[in-house]
Amino acid sequence: MAAVEQLAVDTRRIPERERIDAWQQILSDIGGPIQVDPIPGETFMGELKLVRRGPIAFYDMCYSGMRLWRRPVDVARMDKEMFALSLTQPSCSLRVERGGQALELQGGRSYLFDHAAPYRTEPPSAYKTRSIAFPSSLLRRRVRGLRPFYALGDCVQSSGGLALINVFAQHLAQGAATWSDEEVDSLSGQLLDLLALFLGTGDGAVAGAESSLRAGHRQRALEHIRRHAHDPELTPARVAQACGISLGYLNEVFRGQAAGVEDSIFDERLEAARRLLSDARRRRVPIQTLAYEAGFNDASHFSRRFKRRFGLTPGELRAQEASRAKPPH
Repeated sequence: MAAVEQLAVDTRRIPERERIDAWQQILSDIGGPIQVDPIPGETFMGELKLVRRGPIAFYDMCYSGMRLWRRPVDVARMDKEMFALSLTQPSCSLRVERGGQALELQGGRSYLFDHAAPYRTEPPSAYKTRSIAFPSSLLRRRVRGLRPFYALGDCVQSSGGLALINVFAQHLAQGAATWSDEEVDSLSGQLLDLLALFLGTGDGAVAGAESSLRAGHRQRALEHIRRHAHDPELTPARVAQACGISLGYLNEVFRGQAAGVEDSIFDERLEAARRLLSDARRRRVPIQTLAYEAGFNDASHFSRRFKRRFGLTPGELRAQEASRAKPPH
């Protein structure tokens, strides 16, 4: 069996002056950068039991006396996009603000949500949950038009289907430390297949709305690329940061398109270079200078990409444009 990573934390056993920073670091390690603010006058407490098997994390958590919030800048710093299936305890409830909407997470219900989204929450009392976190790619390849948030009781039409998901997830989580690697892989895949089965039968209009959301993110990213492609420091990570989404989610948004994020940046630079090379007013400007103006910082790389894109070198294009501009004899 491969190594099983386990962690047990109780902030009451941590020196008081270190509790907040330690808890924030633990939550960031699980789900990405997050802010932890203590609530004045309330007892700050966090408990966590974590078992990590490969890319899957199983954890039981209880916390109180704090506000948790993930800012757009935190999302932009995330190096991977994770989804979490949360199984709340019957006596617990939680108010969450996501995307300008207030959501009430009711005790005893199950929720599926994307960690790579800004949110803010404050539990009214000690909040307990059991969660299974996994890379979003494992679910996106199974569910078309995956949304960032699901209240499973609302989208799984069959009560039997919801009970099956909950029982299966609980069973998998309870044995997380003792399952063999083969069992973890198989059972985790079966849980994701179950989620995909029931999420895929939801309202098509809702799925379409998520597709529109993804298209909106993509359009916003492309507009940023068009405005800033001339900057040689522009990278997919900087595009994601400017759009307030994670790099992993940005790549998902471009998945299935003719060009990915990086190729879209280079395509915009190549089009700008082609326009500069075709401009009669810039005919005496060295090609290398025009390449720099378009956003390239390596002349050889520019030439290779240019020929691959347009079928001729920058010098050949410039000569071709110059011959066309000559008046007939």
